[in-house]
Amino acid sequence: MSLNANELSAGVFVRGLANLKTQLTKAAEHAAATGCGDQALLDARLSGAGAGDSPADLHQYTLAAHVHWAAEGAVLAMARLLGESRVPAANEARRFADLHHRLDATMAYLRELSPSDLEAGLEREVVIEHRRGSVRSNGRQFLVAFAIPHFFYHVTTAYGILRNQGVRLTMGDFLGNWGER
Repeated sequence: MSLNANELSAGVFVRGLANLKTQLTKAAEHAAATGCGDQALLDARLSGAGAGDSPADLHQYTLAAHVHWAAEGAVLAMARLLGESRVPAANEARRFADLHHRLDATMAYLRELSPSDLEAGLEREVVIEHRRGSVRSNGRQFLVAFAIPHFFYHVTTAYGILRNQGVRLTMGDFLGNWGER
């Protein structure tokens, strides 16, 4: 059986966001148990690459921002595959509950997408505009070469930030229940 566009896009994103939600639950429990406070974790970043480099110089996002961009990246990717124009949502999360709400809303949106519309989107031209110009590809190439890696960059970095802050996470927390359908 071959994979379809829905499984490779919305399905992958929903699974990754569900696993991220589990990690955030453990993070909130860690904050309560250690007294470090939710805000300390939400504002945590990975450390800079070199002496004197500030997080801003390295464009290191906070945990809350990585969670936001994992969810927003999934939504924006689906919009591009569907040929829709969408403005990125603002990152307004201030508490773990806000992040959970955002992940739940994103997963609900992804589950409602039409598999046949996503399949058609694999052949649609996708244009990414950025400050150095633009990149054109078909939906299939966009999904495999940009959207999925971009999503996992943010999910993986969020996981790394939490581990770096002492939250007891395992590879199983990252992978989730991969054998279940």
